[in-house]
Amino acid sequence: MIRIAICDDNKAFINYMTKVVKREFATHTTVKFEIESYTSSELFFYHHSIKPFDIVFLDIDMPELDGFQLASELSNSNNCYIIFVTSHPDLVYDSLYFRPLNFIPKSNDYFFVEKLHNVVNQLFNEMKQNTTIVLENKEIGRVSLMIKDIYYIQSCKHYILYYSEGRDPIKIRGNLSEAEEYFSSFDFVKIHKSYIVNLRHIFNIDKKMDEIIFKQGFRLNMSKNYKKQVDEKLTEYLRRTK
Repeated sequence: MIRIAICDDNKAFINYMTKVVKREFATHTTVKFEIESYTSSELFFYHHSIKPFDIVFLDIDMPELDGFQLASELSNSNNCYIIFVTSHPDLVYDSLYFRPLNFIPKSNDYFFVEKLHNVVNQLFNEMKQNTTIVLENKEIGRVSLMIKDIYYIQSCKHYILYYSEGRDPIKIRGNLSEAEEYFSSFDFVKIHKSYIVNLRHIFNIDKKMDEIIFKQGFRLNMSKNYKKQVDEKLTEYLRRTK
């Protein structure tokens, strides 16, 4: 069950947004979801502290706790995805401090629906990569790792190595073909006979050097045999998550 909250002091806008959010989620998932709406930020936070929400669409300009104050409180409680919805686009840079998933300018037109559609696409990609896997390492035992933290996976003889954020490579017995089959549904792509990479972390492709440039600044060689496939996969991924 996915729990969604809409928090806005404009009742008419809440009714409109509930309708379009419900329609958008129904087209994205077969998982059950529920939507609760609040005109009181304090009541929302009270209910969230009892039974946490997974996602909150949050107005910035509200009485009681405003959106930024509430986002600050949420960051100290149970994790949930914050999406700011506001008629003050000038506050978008201030909102980045709270690391929201995204920011939607408030309106009742096609632009709002289109932006919501793109944000929900992004949301489901984020949620998909929040899956945790458990790796069995001979030296250090079992290691849990979130898929979104994996940069790339490398084949090394009868082993594969997981390169991820904030830790040394994790080496386990296995083969790259099995890893490729499993991770393909999580937006990983093969760039070389020895590497599969997480599209989430690709910054760009250096087509002259045949290298993948990661957002973290390092590079990996890309085989010419996979260049077309990688380019197509990255383009499709960026369209879904823009």
